[in-house]
Amino acid sequence: MDSRKKACPNKLCKTYKNKKFNSKINYCPECGTKLIYVCKTHKCYKPLDETQPEHEYCRECEANRQDRHDKAVALAKKGGGTVAAAVVVPALQVVNKKGGALVKEVAGKGMDVVINVVKKKI
Repeated sequence: MDSRKKACPNKLCKTYKNKKFNSKINYCPECGTKLIYVCKTHKCYKPLDETQPEHEYCRECEANRQDRHDKAVALAKKGGGTVAAAVVVPALQVVNKKGGALVKEVAGKGMDVVINVVKKKI
C-alpha cells in the first residue's frame, strides 16, 4: 500500500498548502489539477520524486525525524534516572496548568505520589 500523500500544485486553488490527499486520488477535487506527491509531514508541502515510492518525507523532515529518534535512543541508554525526570517535568507542567493548589499539594512528595495525584486530578 502506498502511504505517500498528494497535494494540489495550483496556487489559486483553495486546497493549495491546506490539504493533503490519499495517493489514490489523482486530481484535485476543487480545481481539477493533477496532484503531485508531497512530504508527509504536517505543514510541509515540498514535492517528492514520483518514481521512488519508498520516500514519504523530504530530506529535511527525514533528517529531523532521525535526529529525534537518535535523541530518544540516547536518552533511553542513559538509564532510568533521566527517563524518570522526563516523565515528572511534563506531569508538573500539567499540574501547574490545573491550579496553584495542586502545586502546593504535591510539593515535596515523591515522584510516584506526584504521578498518582496528576492521574487522579485529570
